[in-house]
Amino acid sequence: MKIKKLYKILTFSLVIITFSSSYLTPDSSSEIIISSQDNLKIIVSDQQVPAIMGIIDDFLADPLGSGVDSIEVIASGTRAEDQHSYLVEQMLLKSNEFDVIGLDTIWLAQFAENGWVEALDSRLESNELSNFADGLVKSCKYNGKTYAYPYFMNLGILYYRKDLIKAYNFTENDFNTWAELNTTANHILKNENFASRNPNLVGFISQFDTYEGAVVNFFEWAASFGATGIINSNGDVNIINSGVEDAMTFLQELTSQEGVDVQLNSNIIPYECINMDESLSMEKWLAGEAIFMRQWTFAYTSSINYNISFGVLPLPTATDSPDEKSSCVGGSVLAIPAFSQNKAAAWNLIKFLGKKLAQEFELTNASNFPALKSVYDNPPSNYEWIQNWKEQLGKTITRPVHPKYSLISSVIAQNMNDLLSFRKDVNTALTDMNEEITRIIDEKENKNLTVFIILATTIATSALSLFILSYIRRSIQRKINTNKKVV
Repeated sequence: MKIKKLYKILTFSLVIITFSSSYLTPDSSSEIIISSQDNLKIIVSDQQVPAIMGIIDDFLADPLGSGVDSIEVIASGTRAEDQHSYLVEQMLLKSNEFDVIGLDTIWLAQFAENGWVEALDSRLESNELSNFADGLVKSCKYNGKTYAYPYFMNLGILYYRKDLIKAYNFTENDFNTWAELNTTANHILKNENFASRNPNLVGFISQFDTYEGAVVNFFEWAASFGATGIINSNGDVNIINSGVEDAMTFLQELTSQEGVDVQLNSNIIPYECINMDESLSMEKWLAGEAIFMRQWTFAYTSSINYNISFGVLPLPTATDSPDEKSSCVGGSVLAIPAFSQNKAAAWNLIKFLGKKLAQEFELTNASNFPALKSVYDNPPSNYEWIQNWKEQLGKTITRPVHPKYSLISSVIAQNMNDLLSFRKDVNTALTDMNEEITRIIDEKENKNLTVFIILATTIATSALSLFILSYIRRSIQRKINTNKKVV
């Protein structure tokens, strides 16, 4: 049977199951609740929820919020992979559940290519996006059209323990390169170990688990050794080059093998780092057990709250040359799903989230860098430090803009983790990465098959739920009949 015919059958089956399960669900009320068009739903990551919840009342009181009764903020998950999978599933099912969706900057190409989000060009005022950071504006465009609106930025930055740096007579200028950072960390580790002050202290931590964090680190390390543009939007792959090889070789040399204590050798990255994401690396940092940490900007506020003596700097590079780049741009852009029934109101909410009030709130409550450039010129009180990063915005790198980015990302993450866990040597990992990504880009995507798999999974889950609900209903009915007989 052809995929297209199966797709039609599965779609029809899903409708039948959804209707049937609603009919069979035990409910004390038969009232059907229909959502008002004045109620908006926005879905963003867990980390972004508080910042949006905090300005809902301001939006509703603003002229842009006129006619909107309420806003429901829905969390899509903590990890980027979970968020992406859920949103893709909803888009494939053409769900009209959401009116605004927060997208990681790397997802836009896929969502635009598949027609899942609205083009915004007709809604934008002339030069409206010139008020926002250039790198994030580029992330909102695909094939010459604008499909999203800038929300906030994330930059990979270096956190360092100010107290330890000062205690051992180092300064901020002593670790501008990766080699200098290695020397600094080793000196501190050896002395801390000799003094038996902190047996759990390590030199450097980052996010090397098999997920998007490892991918970001891969591009940052490669760029810091001069290798940029190794995968571009046209699908050209150039991973096998001296810059990438030098970066990965040096990174692997910094990493300890399993069971080896970094305080007892010249390594500064613990083996446990291969399982670290943002959350686990933050736990290590906030426990005072790392000298240096690569992390996103959100860690700034948490570090203050935990009374960590720390400072922040741009990530090191190989030679400290002005043309070397080392920080990946992350962050979020806002889009209107093609299936939303409240697109005008959704657009007003998006515009409000780009205003200075909302942008400052995102900074002060989530430590996410604002997309609006004017906030850097006149930041909120106690956030003057972001002015130091305005020039750094021009030295950042972006990840590839490609409709198959999620597949490319998975290959990089796995091989990066294999390399750092010593399951593969540098040459093997990079060769495998290059070959697999080239194959993915060259393959033609079977969209019908993708939809078929997701629909089949959804129907299987719905069918199981239907069986359970039917069983419960029959059990309740049997109990009622039994009680009637007893009476």
